[in-house]
Amino acid sequence: MKDKPATKQRILSTIGLSFRAGLMTSGFDAITLALHQGAVELLIVATDGSEKQRDKLLRIAKEEETAARSFGTAEELGQAIGKDNRIAIAILDQGMGKKLLKLIDENKKVEKSAEGAE
Repeated sequence: MKDKPATKQRILSTIGLSFRAGLMTSGFDAITLALHQGAVELLIVATDGSEKQRDKLLRIAKEEETAARSFGTAEELGQAIGKDNRIAIAILDQGMGKKLLKLIDENKKVEKSAEGAE
């Protein structure tokens, strides 16, 4: 159980790093544009965001064959990049996208195995 918070914090820290390095964008309109341009390597949507906006972004990501994951709350994503709540963020760098995809998928496995142990 100790790894779970550290893993989530590591993902949020990595998201913050990608923001400071200019490797991501946020905001519904900016993400929509980047998705249509094929510039997004990984779409991360908050688990508690507006369902209508989440569904639209996920649909576009699927059409554009862009990897997408649900992770964190809108508040957590916003805090990670020093902004207000964010329902989604888009990672624009291939290396950072792959790294975050791997971390998020590992985190989901840890959470599922922890739930199964309860």
